[in-house]
Amino acid sequence: MFDRIKESVQKFSSKGVADKDAVETLVKDIQRDLIQADVDVSLVSELSDEIREEALQDEVPKGLTRKEHVLEIVYNKLENLLGEKTEIEIKPKTILLCGLYGAGKTTTTGKIADYYRKRGLKVGVIAADTDRPAAYDQLKQIAEQIGVEFYGEKDAENPVKVVEKGKRELDTEVTIIDSAGRNSLNNELQEELSQINKVLQPDEKHLVLPADIGQSARKQAEKFEEAIGLTGVIVTKMDSSAKGGGALIACQNSGISVQFIGTGEKMEDLETYDPVDFVSEMLGQPDLESLLEKIEELDTDPEAILEGDFTLEDFKQQIESVTDAGIMEEMMQQLPFGAKMPSNITDITEEKVNSYSIIMDSMTKEELNDPTILNKSRKERIAKGSGKKTGEVNDLVKHYRQTKNMVDKFDKKSMKRGNMQNMMQKLGF
Repeated sequence: MFDRIKESVQKFSSKGVADKDAVETLVKDIQRDLIQADVDVSLVSELSDEIREEALQDEVPKGLTRKEHVLEIVYNKLENLLGEKTEIEIKPKTILLCGLYGAGKTTTTGKIADYYRKRGLKVGVIAADTDRPAAYDQLKQIAEQIGVEFYGEKDAENPVKVVEKGKRELDTEVTIIDSAGRNSLNNELQEELSQINKVLQPDEKHLVLPADIGQSARKQAEKFEEAIGLTGVIVTKMDSSAKGGGALIACQNSGISVQFIGTGEKMEDLETYDPVDFVSEMLGQPDLESLLEKIEELDTDPEAILEGDFTLEDFKQQIESVTDAGIMEEMMQQLPFGAKMPSNITDITEEKVNSYSIIMDSMTKEELNDPTILNKSRKERIAKGSGKKTGEVNDLVKHYRQTKNMVDKFDKKSMKRGNMQNMMQKLGF
């Protein structure tokens, strides 16, 4: 999905003008790309109409060309289509994972356990899948591999009793239950999950479903929601299906937020779902090397940025460097698809930099070093303390995440000697 949309956007960007015909071609290309990704046709039609209307009728914002304006509209519409990022709270909790056969629940149980373990919590897993013979051994092996507690009964037949005993036996802060699946959400599975839900009273109930079911994800999510209530969805096998985009969009349109996505078989192949990153991936990254001739060298240390986490303090330093050098307009003119960097840093004016600095001055050291903890209440406190609106705080966080996504694309090991480092230095990254 992402490669196809990226190609469509780049095709539009290569055109000399963004007239009605060019916009119509772009819309049709995106329609094709989304439908091939198994996105609901009615959603695709609605998105297409909105792009046409806004791209050709809206007044172009000052400082942007028509082409840049169209790309901004496409960017925002795709981001809205993919929903919002869900904040994952790092705190003690009990999580029930459910789903049908083949969704990857057991592997996902291990991935989620590893996710919370790496964030300092004591984690345990319960093997409540008494239907699949290999489930017990698989989860036990995973638990040993990642170093979390395990409870299960090799030949158990009653998953509810396994969960009851597991709750008593495990001394953990986060407990994750791997439940059984079926070919469909039949009466037997509904009853089993209902009883586990009653005994466990989990804080979170996540449906695990594979990306390859595409828009059918919505119907499945709605059925499980009706059966036991859900707090989120985890989409697996994103690395092996072209229908992943359709599954993500279908989940969002069911009203149930996507929490995580699985991108491989390894325990580390789990990502928190972030639509901003997905849209950046769709639109592609700019050809940064082509900017070198237009950019004056900036004083910064790319090694320091690449070796550690890219924090809000790093972000502040970089945007101030780029803005102070007055090179933003030059950078925009050199971008491969018009003037819109996926990281969206090209519209950070001096006024915005000053506003962002004021907002960041109201953040704690912990928040500056770990922006992932910026939940709704923290953002509201920061807005009040800085005299800004919550929307402005969200705008700052969005720009930061997009820039971090761009920085994360670079792998020091794959750099050409001197060339990439020099490029990064000149860009202020």
